[in-house]
Amino acid sequence: MKRFAAVLLVLVCVAAGVVRWLDVINYTDPATGFVTYGPAWARYAVAAGVLALAALGSLLAPRRPAALCGQSAPQGLVCWLCAVGFAALAGARLAGWASLDGMALAQTVLCLVSAVWFFLLGTSRFTPDFETPTRSALWGVAGTLSLYLLTVCRFGLEPTGMARVGENFEALAALAALLFCTAQAKVAYLPGGRSGGWVFFTGLTAFLFCGCLALPGALAGWFTGQLALADLLEAAAVALVGLVGAVYALGAAGPAAPEPAAPARQEENVKSL
Repeated sequence: MKRFAAVLLVLVCVAAGVVRWLDVINYTDPATGFVTYGPAWARYAVAAGVLALAALGSLLAPRRPAALCGQSAPQGLVCWLCAVGFAALAGARLAGWASLDGMALAQTVLCLVSAVWFFLLGTSRFTPDFETPTRSALWGVAGTLSLYLLTVCRFGLEPTGMARVGENFEALAALAALLFCTAQAKVAYLPGGRSGGWVFFTGLTAFLFCGCLALPGALAGWFTGQLALADLLEAAAVALVGLVGAVYALGAAGPAAPEPAAPARQEENVKSL
């Protein structure tokens, strides 16, 4: 029942993405990003409603999901796919190396670090017994730095305003991806933590904003010639983080992992031997 409810929530996010795509191509000015029909707050209300459902759904997730404490091939595959996305983004930016400023250069290097991190994380999810991606958790921190910088750039440097729905969804997508990847890195090194509900909520939130609400605007901008290839790849890489979030959310809604034996019980077992 929990997994069925999680699948329904993922489908709700997909439906919100379809509505967002229809809104972008029919009721949004491609040059300015302003909505041309209906109030802007209605778009935010849809996102808030789905977020409320995700928050309620997180209450169904076990505190220690088995999928976050052991082997998970689906999680490994999507992490590898995400690594390819960040590597492609870094490669597209490196093609125009001479025109990169300091901020863009730093972001390119951090995207390469994120690509390596997602590859290592995906590899660790195929091991039969739980293994951390690296010996030091600093790799997990470094892997999220590109999203830190992206969040700062989108919130601080991009034009904002209630009427600029697309730009606001892009900024929220960067923040959602950052929150999820932070939770993801935590469970990668501390699998016994009771964070199933938080991983479920942040994963589904990342899928909603990164893949369902922000990506349609980027695709529409690409088709109308308003967006460069590197910007489209950036949106695609962030959307892949959202896809990873959806897979993690579905895993977090699965069966709970067995509780570890209490220390006293472990001592009794040793004495009995």
